[in-house]
Amino acid sequence: MSNFHQDQAEGLRRLMATPKPRVMSIISASANQQPSRLMTNLASTISATGNEVLLIEASGHSEELRHAVKKLPALLDVANGRTLLMNAIKHSQQGFSYTKLTHDDQLETLLDPYQNQLLGFLFEELTHEFEIVLVDTSIDAQGLLPLPILNESEILIQLSRQPESIKHAYGLIKRICSNTGTRSFSIVVDDATEAQAEPIYNNIAEVAWRFMKIQLTFFGAIPNDEHLTRAAYLGRSVVDAFPMATASTAFQKIAQRLHKGRQKERVLQSSSVI
Repeated sequence: MSNFHQDQAEGLRRLMATPKPRVMSIISASANQQPSRLMTNLASTISATGNEVLLIEASGHSEELRHAVKKLPALLDVANGRTLLMNAIKHSQQGFSYTKLTHDDQLETLLDPYQNQLLGFLFEELTHEFEIVLVDTSIDAQGLLPLPILNESEILIQLSRQPESIKHAYGLIKRICSNTGTRSFSIVVDDATEAQAEPIYNNIAEVAWRFMKIQLTFFGAIPNDEHLTRAAYLGRSVVDAFPMATASTAFQKIAQRLHKGRQKERVLQSSSVI
């Protein structure tokens, strides 16, 4: 009997020592931005750190990513039993895997509760197959993300230095929190150096804390670098094609912040093991 209880305890220790998958929704606060440039380069850079990364297209806004997943079945098809999961997920030459949540004509349509539940179950199971899941997504008319698990997970907002983008980012934060409650957000500033991004972040962080008691975290800045366009034309990540480019350094810093966050989470979980 004592061996049985020891086996149970050991199994619990192993379960608790396994770090939870990190799920991050990325929302663009500018209509003229290309989230896929952030998404694919970030996914590739994180993959290079040794993490298994899954990229999910769930907004229809990322032209580059939409092209990659255009002919794939959606995770919703898998949830409804129309196809196998292996048909809906592909592995890229850049080191990460990718798929799409639904088809384009379903992006603006609310799923019925049963389908939403099926898709949620599949998504949650899928996250345990990867260490980091990045979701290119947007909020609906109710200010919610497509799945409950996304509303409970990390959110990164990509904005630019343009006033309308900053205003839209603040509006997104306000709408999401009004529906899901107070939470933290990560911020990436596009087309900017870190020196240019710092005052923008400080201003929006100060306003968010003063009026909503919402904490923001600066995640990095992506400079205006022609190497991003050249790498995309080659079908490669900027870190792979032009490792010395300023954009490559920027993505490496962002990937390191994600990696360190995962290491911190692993330490916290290990310390709570029985």
